[in-house]
Amino acid sequence: MNLVSIVVPAYNVGPFIRETLETIQKQTVSNWEAIIVDDGSTDNTVEVIRDFIQHDDRFRLICQSNGGVSKARNTGLSNALGTYLAFLDGDDMWKPEFLEELLAAFRENNINMAYCGYTHLYANGLKRKFSYPYASGNILVPVIQGETQIHIGAIMVKKELVDRLQIQFTEGCLVGQDQEFIWKLVAAAMVQAVPKELMIYRIRNGSAITAKWNWQKHIHAIHGFKRAAESILFQPCSQCDKQELQQILYRRVAYKLYKFLWRMIKNGYEDEALQIKNNKEYNMYLTYLDASQLKAVDKVKYRIVFSENEILWKLARLL
Repeated sequence: MNLVSIVVPAYNVGPFIRETLETIQKQTVSNWEAIIVDDGSTDNTVEVIRDFIQHDDRFRLICQSNGGVSKARNTGLSNALGTYLAFLDGDDMWKPEFLEELLAAFRENNINMAYCGYTHLYANGLKRKFSYPYASGNILVPVIQGETQIHIGAIMVKKELVDRLQIQFTEGCLVGQDQEFIWKLVAAAMVQAVPKELMIYRIRNGSAITAKWNWQKHIHAIHGFKRAAESILFQPCSQCDKQELQQILYRRVAYKLYKFLWRMIKNGYEDEALQIKNNKEYNMYLTYLDASQLKAVDKVKYRIVFSENEILWKLARLL
């Protein structure tokens, strides 16, 4: 049995997928399998993959019709045979010691999940390193509150934990599916940080992070945070105060929702923002937002958002 199953979703990444697969092949640990799931690519992605993997049977290619990255990752999960799981998108990369360093964290600690830092690689060649504190142990609260950030391509988790929790990526979720998955994981995992930037996250023109902002797409992230919060609260927890945890979760969802509304207003979606703000389901979360804890600039934005003043909302576009 392979030690690590690496799930690689790929969609129209012809110019990048070879470099991604090379970084897997160059790992200092050799006992792995890489399950590449092509999600209905229309460029030369499949041809590049087949050419690269033909002499290395540790790679497996599964082709399916386009269904989104969550469906592709779930296909990889259902075909994984390893003790550990790792994820790497078809345009991202690992440093050669990624697997070795994270596996060492499992050997040296009683954990079922490990993560490392990452570096943003921009299309112009500039790089920006991970700048969040590394937290270990029960890290649910630091992750919820955004004090540390975990990238899906920078984690390793025991497959047994994922299977036991029956966690999958939410299919049809267009934004935020990674963080929903991670919130659910860290709610049940004992985690060890590896304080090194061992993953490289490529930010390319046209990627999700650089594409034009679309509220109908990005509201999926709000739905994901809501699903994660409710899932976490549904799980038994003998060592936590459920009421306190609910406050923390709902406050964070409320903060994300407030920021989302602000961005809607900034982009001229005043009518739609008003409808969402006054929707009973969303409004329930907004009642948990403690404006006194916001930074000064956020307090100004908060007052504008909740003023529902047409003139202020139009002026917000200029801020």
